[in-house]
Amino acid sequence: MNRIIVAAFIAACCMVKAMAHDKNISGAWRGSLKINPQVELKIVFNFKVGEGGKPSVTLDSPDQGAYGIAGEVNFISSDSVNVAVRRIGLTFAGRKHDGKLIGKCSQGAMSTNLELSPGTVELKRPQTPKPPYPYTTKEISFKNLSDDVALAGTLTLPEGYTNVTPAIIMVTGSGLQNRDEEIFGHKPFAVIADYLARNGIASLRYDDRGYGDSSGDGKNATTEDFANDAKAALEYMRIEEKFNNIGVLGHSEGATVAFMLGAKNGSELFSNPSFIIAIGAQAVRGDTVLVDQSATILRQGNMPTDLVTDYVEALHKIYELRIMKGNSIASDYIEAICSKWGNTPVHASLKANLEKIASDSNPWLNFYIGFSPAESIANTNCPIFVLYGEKDIQVRPELNMPQMQRLAPKATVKLYPGLNHLFQHAQSGAVKEYGTIEETIAPEVLKDIADYITEIKTN
Repeated sequence: MNRIIVAAFIAACCMVKAMAHDKNISGAWRGSLKINPQVELKIVFNFKVGEGGKPSVTLDSPDQGAYGIAGEVNFISSDSVNVAVRRIGLTFAGRKHDGKLIGKCSQGAMSTNLELSPGTVELKRPQTPKPPYPYTTKEISFKNLSDDVALAGTLTLPEGYTNVTPAIIMVTGSGLQNRDEEIFGHKPFAVIADYLARNGIASLRYDDRGYGDSSGDGKNATTEDFANDAKAALEYMRIEEKFNNIGVLGHSEGATVAFMLGAKNGSELFSNPSFIIAIGAQAVRGDTVLVDQSATILRQGNMPTDLVTDYVEALHKIYELRIMKGNSIASDYIEAICSKWGNTPVHASLKANLEKIASDSNPWLNFYIGFSPAESIANTNCPIFVLYGEKDIQVRPELNMPQMQRLAPKATVKLYPGLNHLFQHAQSGAVKEYGTIEETIAPEVLKDIADYITEIKTN
Protein backbone atom coordinates (compact mmCIF):
# COMPACT_ATOMS: atom_id res chain seq x y z
CA MET A 1 0.00 0.00 0.00
CA ASN A 2 1.48 3.36 -0.90
CA ARG A 3 1.99 5.79 1.94
CA ILE A 4 -0.57 8.59 1.88
CA ILE A 5 1.27 11.92 2.14
CA VAL A 6 -1.83 13.92 3.09
CA ALA A 7 -3.27 14.70 6.51
CA ALA A 8 -5.32 11.71 7.70
CA PHE A 9 -8.23 11.91 10.06
CA ILE A 10 -8.25 8.74 12.17
CA ALA A 11 -10.46 8.75 15.23
CA ALA A 12 -9.03 8.70 18.74
CA CYS A 13 -10.73 9.12 22.11
CA CYS A 14 -10.96 9.37 25.69
CA MET A 15 -9.06 9.53 29.05
CA VAL A 16 -11.32 10.73 31.80
CA LYS A 17 -12.44 13.33 34.19
CA ALA A 18 -15.71 12.49 35.87
CA MET A 19 -18.14 14.17 38.19
CA ALA A 20 -19.89 10.91 39.01
CA HIS A 21 -19.80 7.29 37.94
CA ASP A 22 -22.11 4.32 37.83
CA LYS A 23 -20.94 0.79 36.98
CA ASN A 24 -23.98 0.40 34.73
CA ILE A 25 -22.19 2.52 32.10
CA SER A 26 -18.93 0.57 32.37
CA GLY A 27 -17.78 -1.72 29.61
CA ALA A 28 -17.82 -1.50 25.81
CA TRP A 29 -20.30 0.59 23.80
CA ARG A 30 -20.39 0.17 20.04
CA GLY A 31 -21.88 2.22 17.22
CA SER A 32 -21.49 3.30 13.60
CA LEU A 33 -20.37 6.80 12.67
CA LYS A 34 -21.79 7.91 9.31
CA ILE A 35 -19.05 9.72 7.39
CA ASN A 36 -21.03 10.14 4.15
CA PRO A 37 -23.94 8.31 2.46
CA GLN A 38 -21.60 5.52 1.32
CA VAL A 39 -19.24 5.13 4.29
CA GLU A 40 -19.82 4.28 7.95
CA LEU A 41 -17.08 3.66 10.53
CA LYS A 42 -17.61 1.31 13.45
CA ILE A 43 -16.40 2.72 16.78
CA VAL A 44 -16.27 1.33 20.31
CA PHE A 45 -15.93 3.26 23.59
CA ASN A 46 -14.46 1.20 26.44
CA PHE A 47 -15.30 2.64 29.88
CA LYS A 48 -13.45 1.26 32.90
CA VAL A 49 -13.02 2.01 36.59
CA GLY A 50 -9.51 2.10 37.97
CA GLU A 51 -8.17 2.00 41.50
CA GLY A 52 -9.85 4.45 43.82
CA GLY A 53 -12.93 4.53 41.60
CA LYS A 54 -11.33 6.74 38.95
CA PRO A 55 -12.99 6.11 35.57
CA SER A 56 -11.12 5.89 32.25
CA VAL A 57 -12.05 5.27 28.65
CA THR A 58 -10.41 4.26 25.39
CA LEU A 59 -11.68 4.25 21.83
CA ASP A 60 -11.44 1.53 19.19
CA SER A 61 -11.94 2.22 15.50
CA PRO A 62 -11.89 -1.35 14.11
CA ASP A 63 -12.49 -0.31 10.50
CA GLN A 64 -9.31 1.76 10.68
CA GLY A 65 -7.30 -0.83 12.62
CA ALA A 66 -6.98 1.49 15.64
CA TYR A 67 -7.48 0.13 19.15
CA GLY A 68 -7.09 1.31 22.76
CA ILE A 69 -6.66 5.01 21.95
CA ALA A 70 -6.72 7.21 25.04
CA GLY A 71 -8.51 10.54 25.27
CA GLU A 72 -10.64 12.61 27.64
CA VAL A 73 -14.13 12.42 29.12
CA ASN A 74 -15.45 15.75 30.34
CA PHE A 75 -18.42 14.29 32.19
CA ILE A 76 -19.83 10.89 33.03
CA SER A 77 -22.74 9.91 35.23
CA SER A 78 -25.13 7.02 35.61
CA ASP A 79 -27.04 8.05 32.49
CA SER A 80 -24.91 10.41 30.39
CA VAL A 81 -21.42 11.09 29.01
CA ASN A 82 -19.58 13.98 27.38
CA VAL A 83 -16.41 13.04 25.52
CA ALA A 84 -13.85 15.29 23.81
CA VAL A 85 -11.19 14.14 21.35
CA ARG A 86 -9.13 17.28 21.25
CA ARG A 87 -6.46 16.01 18.89
CA ILE A 88 -8.91 15.85 15.99
CA GLY A 89 -11.62 18.18 17.30
CA LEU A 90 -14.17 15.40 17.87
CA THR A 91 -16.79 15.39 20.61
CA PHE A 92 -19.59 13.06 21.67
CA ALA A 93 -22.35 13.85 24.14
CA GLY A 94 -24.99 11.21 24.84
CA ARG A 95 -27.66 10.14 27.31
CA LYS A 96 -28.80 6.68 28.24
CA HIS A 97 -32.24 5.70 26.93
CA ASP A 98 -33.72 2.18 26.70
CA GLY A 99 -30.32 0.62 27.32
CA LYS A 100 -28.51 2.69 24.68
CA LEU A 101 -26.36 5.83 24.68
CA ILE A 102 -27.96 8.24 22.22
CA GLY A 103 -26.48 11.61 21.31
CA LYS A 104 -24.47 13.76 18.90
CA CYS A 105 -20.97 13.31 17.54
CA SER A 106 -19.23 16.35 16.06
CA GLN A 107 -15.96 16.97 14.25
CA GLY A 108 -15.27 20.38 12.80
CA ALA A 109 -18.30 21.41 10.78
CA MET A 110 -19.68 17.87 10.77
CA SER A 111 -22.36 16.89 13.28
CA THR A 112 -24.25 13.62 13.20
CA ASN A 113 -26.46 11.48 15.41
CA LEU A 114 -24.70 8.56 17.08
CA GLU A 115 -26.32 5.65 18.85
CA LEU A 116 -24.17 3.34 20.99
CA SER A 117 -25.20 -0.12 22.17
CA PRO A 118 -23.51 -2.35 24.76
CA GLY A 119 -20.88 -4.67 23.30
CA THR A 120 -17.80 -4.80 21.12
CA VAL A 121 -17.43 -5.02 17.33
CA GLU A 122 -16.30 -8.16 15.60
CA LEU A 123 -15.17 -7.40 12.06
CA LYS A 124 -16.53 -9.72 9.42
CA ARG A 125 -13.64 -10.99 7.34
CA PRO A 126 -15.06 -14.16 5.78
CA GLN A 127 -12.03 -14.83 3.56
CA THR A 128 -9.52 -14.97 6.42
CA PRO A 129 -8.27 -18.60 6.45
CA LYS A 130 -9.41 -20.80 9.33
CA PRO A 131 -8.11 -24.28 10.24
CA PRO A 132 -8.08 -27.10 9.52
CA TYR A 133 -6.03 -26.47 6.37
CA PRO A 134 -5.53 -28.96 3.50
CA TYR A 135 -1.88 -27.91 3.33
CA THR A 136 1.17 -27.48 5.57
CA THR A 137 2.48 -24.26 7.10
CA LYS A 138 5.96 -23.83 8.55
CA GLU A 139 7.34 -20.92 10.56
CA ILE A 140 10.78 -20.06 9.23
CA SER A 141 13.48 -17.40 9.43
CA PHE A 142 16.17 -16.32 7.00
CA LYS A 143 18.85 -13.63 6.88
CA ASN A 144 19.69 -10.70 4.67
CA LEU A 145 23.41 -10.97 5.37
CA SER A 146 24.32 -7.74 3.58
CA ASP A 147 22.27 -5.69 6.07
CA ASP A 148 22.45 -8.13 9.03
CA VAL A 149 18.66 -8.43 9.13
CA ALA A 150 16.82 -11.55 10.32
CA LEU A 151 13.41 -11.97 8.71
CA ALA A 152 10.63 -14.18 10.07
CA GLY A 153 7.93 -15.65 7.90
CA THR A 154 5.46 -18.40 7.08
CA LEU A 155 6.06 -21.00 4.40
CA THR A 156 2.83 -22.45 2.98
CA LEU A 157 3.25 -25.80 1.25
CA PRO A 158 0.54 -27.53 -0.80
CA GLU A 159 -0.14 -31.21 -0.37
CA GLY A 160 2.28 -33.40 -2.29
CA TYR A 161 4.64 -30.55 -3.24
CA THR A 162 8.04 -31.21 -4.83
CA ASN A 163 10.95 -29.03 -5.90
CA VAL A 164 9.20 -28.38 -9.24
CA THR A 165 6.05 -27.09 -7.55
CA PRO A 166 5.63 -23.39 -8.45
CA ALA A 167 6.31 -21.05 -5.53
CA ILE A 168 6.18 -17.33 -4.85
CA ILE A 169 7.57 -14.90 -2.34
CA MET A 170 5.22 -12.08 -1.35
CA VAL A 171 6.41 -8.48 -0.91
CA THR A 172 4.22 -5.97 0.91
CA GLY A 173 3.42 -2.40 -0.06
CA SER A 174 4.84 0.71 1.60
CA GLY A 175 4.61 1.25 5.33
CA LEU A 176 5.75 -1.45 7.75
CA GLN A 177 3.45 -4.47 7.73
CA ASN A 178 3.41 -8.02 8.98
CA ARG A 179 3.65 -11.12 6.81
CA ASP A 180 -0.11 -11.07 6.13
CA GLU A 181 0.07 -7.45 4.89
CA GLU A 182 -2.56 -6.88 7.59
CA ILE A 183 -4.57 -3.67 7.37
CA PHE A 184 -8.02 -2.69 8.70
CA GLY A 185 -8.54 -6.24 9.95
CA HIS A 186 -7.85 -7.66 6.49
CA LYS A 187 -5.04 -10.16 5.82
CA PRO A 188 -4.56 -10.09 2.02
CA PHE A 189 -1.36 -12.15 1.89
CA ALA A 190 -2.80 -14.85 4.17
CA VAL A 191 -5.83 -15.06 1.87
CA ILE A 192 -3.62 -15.29 -1.23
CA ALA A 193 -1.36 -17.94 0.37
CA ASP A 194 -4.39 -20.01 1.35
CA TYR A 195 -5.91 -19.87 -2.14
CA LEU A 196 -2.64 -20.67 -3.89
CA ALA A 197 -1.88 -23.63 -1.60
CA ARG A 198 -5.32 -25.07 -2.36
CA ASN A 199 -4.35 -24.81 -6.03
CA GLY A 200 -0.95 -26.48 -5.77
CA ILE A 201 1.26 -23.38 -5.38
CA ALA A 202 3.70 -22.78 -2.51
CA SER A 203 4.43 -19.37 -0.99
CA LEU A 204 6.60 -17.52 1.49
CA ARG A 205 5.37 -14.38 3.22
CA TYR A 206 7.40 -12.56 5.87
CA ASP A 207 7.27 -9.66 8.31
CA ASP A 208 8.89 -6.46 7.05
CA ARG A 209 12.23 -5.65 8.64
CA GLY A 210 11.76 -3.99 12.03
CA TYR A 211 8.17 -5.22 12.28
CA GLY A 212 6.54 -8.28 13.81
CA ASP A 213 9.20 -10.94 14.44
CA SER A 214 11.73 -9.53 11.97
CA SER A 215 14.78 -7.55 13.11
CA GLY A 216 16.32 -4.43 11.59
CA ASP A 217 15.45 -0.77 11.21
CA GLY A 218 12.39 -0.59 9.01
CA LYS A 219 11.56 3.04 9.77
CA ASN A 220 14.70 4.28 8.05
CA ALA A 221 14.74 1.69 5.26
CA THR A 222 14.30 2.54 1.58
CA THR A 223 12.65 0.63 -1.25
CA GLU A 224 16.13 -0.59 -2.16
CA ASP A 225 16.61 -1.98 1.36
CA PHE A 226 13.29 -3.84 1.16
CA ALA A 227 14.38 -5.20 -2.24
CA ASN A 228 17.50 -6.65 -0.60
CA ASP A 229 15.25 -8.40 1.93
CA ALA A 230 13.11 -9.81 -0.88
CA LYS A 231 16.22 -11.04 -2.67
CA ALA A 232 17.22 -12.86 0.53
CA ALA A 233 13.76 -14.46 0.66
CA LEU A 234 14.08 -15.68 -2.93
CA GLU A 235 17.54 -17.10 -2.25
CA TYR A 236 16.22 -18.87 0.87
CA MET A 237 13.51 -20.56 -1.21
CA ARG A 238 16.10 -21.70 -3.77
CA ILE A 239 18.89 -22.82 -1.46
CA GLU A 240 17.16 -23.96 1.73
CA GLU A 241 13.77 -25.11 0.45
CA LYS A 242 15.16 -26.17 -2.96
CA PHE A 243 12.34 -24.83 -5.16
CA ASN A 244 13.41 -24.19 -8.75
CA ASN A 245 10.34 -22.34 -10.10
CA ILE A 246 10.01 -19.25 -7.91
CA GLY A 247 8.21 -16.02 -8.72
CA VAL A 248 7.74 -12.74 -6.91
CA LEU A 249 4.30 -11.38 -6.04
CA GLY A 250 4.46 -7.72 -5.03
CA HIS A 251 1.70 -5.31 -4.06
CA SER A 252 2.14 -1.58 -4.72
CA GLU A 253 5.71 -0.74 -3.62
CA GLY A 254 6.21 -4.51 -3.46
CA ALA A 255 5.57 -4.62 -7.20
CA THR A 256 8.40 -2.10 -7.68
CA VAL A 257 10.61 -4.43 -5.63
CA ALA A 258 9.61 -7.35 -7.86
CA PHE A 259 10.80 -5.49 -10.96
CA MET A 260 14.04 -4.49 -9.20
CA LEU A 261 14.70 -8.21 -8.66
CA GLY A 262 13.71 -9.08 -12.23
CA ALA A 263 15.70 -6.46 -14.15
CA LYS A 264 18.74 -7.63 -16.12
CA ASN A 265 20.44 -4.25 -15.96
CA GLY A 266 23.65 -5.02 -14.11
CA SER A 267 22.13 -4.35 -10.69
CA GLU A 268 23.23 -6.46 -7.72
CA LEU A 269 19.54 -6.88 -6.93
CA PHE A 270 18.90 -9.02 -10.03
CA SER A 271 17.63 -12.39 -8.78
CA ASN A 272 16.28 -14.03 -11.94
CA PRO A 273 12.73 -14.79 -10.75
CA SER A 274 10.76 -17.28 -12.84
CA PHE A 275 7.82 -14.87 -13.11
CA ILE A 276 6.37 -11.70 -11.58
CA ILE A 277 2.87 -10.93 -10.32
CA ALA A 278 2.62 -7.12 -9.94
CA ILE A 279 -0.52 -5.95 -8.09
CA GLY A 280 -1.26 -2.21 -8.26
CA ALA A 281 2.15 -1.50 -9.76
CA GLN A 282 3.49 2.01 -10.26
CA ALA A 283 5.18 2.68 -13.60
CA VAL A 284 6.08 6.37 -13.12
CA ARG A 285 8.44 8.19 -10.76
CA GLY A 286 7.51 8.22 -7.08
CA ASP A 287 6.84 11.96 -6.79
CA THR A 288 4.37 11.71 -9.68
CA VAL A 289 2.49 8.96 -7.82
CA LEU A 290 2.32 10.97 -4.59
CA VAL A 291 1.23 14.21 -6.29
CA ASP A 292 -1.49 12.39 -8.22
CA GLN A 293 -2.55 10.56 -5.06
CA SER A 294 -2.89 13.81 -3.13
CA ALA A 295 -4.93 15.47 -5.89
CA THR A 296 -7.34 12.53 -6.07
CA ILE A 297 -7.88 12.42 -2.31
CA LEU A 298 -8.49 16.16 -2.10
CA ARG A 299 -11.02 15.98 -4.93
CA GLN A 300 -12.78 13.09 -3.22
CA GLY A 301 -13.00 15.31 -0.14
CA ASN A 302 -14.85 17.93 -2.25
CA MET A 303 -11.98 20.40 -2.06
CA PRO A 304 -12.60 23.32 -4.49
CA THR A 305 -10.78 22.92 -7.80
CA ASP A 306 -8.69 26.09 -7.39
CA LEU A 307 -7.41 24.93 -3.99
CA VAL A 308 -6.54 21.50 -5.36
CA THR A 309 -4.64 23.15 -8.22
CA ASP A 310 -2.74 25.43 -5.81
CA TYR A 311 -1.78 22.55 -3.55
CA VAL A 312 -0.77 20.14 -6.32
CA GLU A 313 1.41 22.72 -8.07
CA ALA A 314 3.10 23.59 -4.78
CA LEU A 315 3.60 19.94 -3.83
CA HIS A 316 5.17 19.20 -7.19
CA LYS A 317 7.64 22.07 -6.68
CA ILE A 318 8.48 20.87 -3.16
CA TYR A 319 9.28 17.36 -4.40
CA GLU A 320 11.38 18.75 -7.27
CA LEU A 321 13.36 20.86 -4.79
CA ARG A 322 13.85 17.87 -2.49
CA ILE A 323 15.13 15.76 -5.37
CA MET A 324 17.47 18.46 -6.68
CA LYS A 325 18.61 20.20 -3.48
CA GLY A 326 17.54 18.18 -0.46
CA ASN A 327 14.70 18.52 2.06
CA SER A 328 16.39 21.23 4.15
CA ILE A 329 16.49 23.52 1.12
CA ALA A 330 12.90 22.70 0.16
CA SER A 331 11.63 24.06 3.48
CA ASP A 332 13.16 27.46 2.73
CA TYR A 333 11.01 27.89 -0.38
CA ILE A 334 7.58 27.34 1.19
CA GLU A 335 6.75 31.04 1.57
CA ALA A 336 7.76 31.84 -2.00
CA ILE A 337 5.86 28.89 -3.44
CA CYS A 338 2.69 29.82 -1.53
CA SER A 339 3.06 33.60 -1.86
CA LYS A 340 -0.09 34.01 -4.00
CA TRP A 341 -2.29 31.80 -1.86
CA GLY A 342 -5.33 33.18 -0.09
CA ASN A 343 -5.37 33.83 3.64
CA THR A 344 -7.97 31.23 4.65
CA PRO A 345 -7.95 28.40 7.25
CA VAL A 346 -7.96 25.84 4.45
CA HIS A 347 -4.93 27.44 2.79
CA ALA A 348 -3.20 27.52 6.17
CA SER A 349 -3.88 23.82 6.70
CA LEU A 350 -2.59 22.90 3.25
CA LYS A 351 0.49 25.03 3.75
CA ALA A 352 1.20 23.36 7.09
CA ASN A 353 1.04 19.98 5.35
CA LEU A 354 3.52 21.20 2.72
CA GLU A 355 5.88 22.35 5.46
CA LYS A 356 5.68 18.93 7.07
CA ILE A 357 6.47 17.19 3.78
CA ALA A 358 9.31 19.59 2.94
CA SER A 359 11.01 19.02 6.29
CA ASP A 360 10.49 15.25 6.46
CA SER A 361 13.99 13.74 6.41
CA ASN A 362 12.86 10.11 6.26
CA PRO A 363 15.20 8.12 3.97
CA TRP A 364 12.27 6.20 2.46
CA LEU A 365 10.65 9.39 1.13
CA ASN A 366 13.97 10.79 -0.10
CA PHE A 367 14.57 7.65 -2.14
CA TYR A 368 10.99 7.09 -3.26
CA ILE A 369 10.22 10.49 -4.78
CA GLY A 370 13.27 10.40 -7.05
CA PHE A 371 13.07 6.75 -8.09
CA SER A 372 11.39 5.60 -11.28
CA PRO A 373 10.77 1.87 -11.85
CA ALA A 374 10.75 2.39 -15.64
CA GLU A 375 14.24 1.01 -16.28
CA SER A 376 13.60 -2.05 -14.09
CA ILE A 377 10.29 -2.78 -15.82
CA ALA A 378 11.80 -2.41 -19.30
CA ASN A 379 14.69 -4.74 -18.43
CA THR A 380 12.59 -7.53 -16.92
CA ASN A 381 12.29 -10.43 -19.36
CA CYS A 382 10.51 -13.11 -17.34
CA PRO A 383 6.72 -13.63 -17.65
CA ILE A 384 4.83 -10.71 -16.06
CA PHE A 385 1.22 -10.40 -14.93
CA VAL A 386 0.20 -6.85 -13.90
CA LEU A 387 -3.15 -6.20 -12.20
CA TYR A 388 -4.86 -2.81 -11.74
CA GLY A 389 -8.03 -1.89 -9.88
CA GLU A 390 -10.23 0.56 -11.76
CA LYS A 391 -11.09 2.44 -8.54
CA ASP A 392 -7.52 2.50 -7.18
CA ILE A 393 -6.77 6.05 -5.99
CA GLN A 394 -3.30 5.28 -4.60
CA VAL A 395 -1.73 3.95 -7.80
CA ARG A 396 -4.25 5.11 -10.36
CA PRO A 397 -4.43 2.93 -13.49
CA GLU A 398 -5.06 6.00 -15.68
CA LEU A 399 -1.59 7.24 -14.76
CA ASN A 400 0.35 3.98 -14.57
CA MET A 401 -1.25 1.41 -16.87
CA PRO A 402 -0.38 3.04 -20.24
CA GLN A 403 3.24 3.47 -19.17
CA MET A 404 3.38 -0.16 -17.97
CA GLN A 405 2.06 -1.40 -21.31
CA ARG A 406 4.64 0.69 -23.16
CA LEU A 407 7.55 -0.47 -20.99
CA ALA A 408 6.53 -4.15 -20.86
CA PRO A 409 4.72 -4.87 -24.16
CA LYS A 410 4.87 -8.65 -23.63
CA ALA A 411 3.34 -8.50 -20.13
CA THR A 412 -0.23 -9.53 -19.41
CA VAL A 413 -1.85 -6.35 -18.08
CA LYS A 414 -5.43 -6.48 -16.79
CA LEU A 415 -7.79 -3.82 -15.43
CA TYR A 416 -10.44 -4.97 -12.92
CA PRO A 417 -13.65 -2.89 -12.92
CA GLY A 418 -14.87 -1.72 -9.52
CA LEU A 419 -11.79 -2.76 -7.52
CA ASN A 420 -9.74 -0.50 -5.24
CA HIS A 421 -6.05 -0.52 -4.26
CA LEU A 422 -6.59 -3.57 -2.03
CA PHE A 423 -8.48 -5.22 -4.90
CA GLN A 424 -11.77 -5.21 -3.03
CA HIS A 425 -15.07 -4.44 -4.76
CA ALA A 426 -15.56 -0.80 -3.73
CA GLN A 427 -17.91 2.15 -4.10
CA SER A 428 -15.44 5.05 -4.22
CA GLY A 429 -11.98 3.52 -3.83
CA ALA A 430 -11.29 5.87 -0.90
CA VAL A 431 -8.86 4.72 1.78
CA LYS A 432 -11.47 5.28 4.50
CA GLU A 433 -13.64 2.69 2.74
CA TYR A 434 -11.12 -0.19 3.03
CA GLY A 435 -12.06 -1.23 6.55
CA THR A 436 -15.81 -1.01 5.97
CA ILE A 437 -15.70 -3.68 3.22
CA GLU A 438 -15.99 -7.29 4.37
CA GLU A 439 -14.27 -8.70 1.28
CA THR A 440 -10.48 -8.90 1.61
CA ILE A 441 -9.67 -9.54 -2.05
CA ALA A 442 -11.90 -10.17 -5.05
CA PRO A 443 -12.28 -13.90 -5.89
CA GLU A 444 -11.66 -13.25 -9.59
CA VAL A 445 -8.25 -11.80 -8.73
CA LEU A 446 -7.29 -14.88 -6.71
CA LYS A 447 -8.38 -17.15 -9.55
CA ASP A 448 -6.51 -15.17 -12.20
CA ILE A 449 -3.28 -15.21 -10.18
CA ALA A 450 -3.45 -18.97 -9.61
CA ASP A 451 -4.39 -19.64 -13.24
CA TYR A 452 -1.51 -17.50 -14.52
CA ILE A 453 1.06 -19.30 -12.35
CA THR A 454 -0.33 -22.71 -13.31
CA GLU A 455 -0.22 -21.79 -17.00
CA ILE A 456 3.45 -20.81 -16.70
CA LYS A 457 4.15 -24.19 -15.10
CA THR A 458 2.50 -26.11 -17.93
CA ASN A 459 4.12 -24.10 -20.77
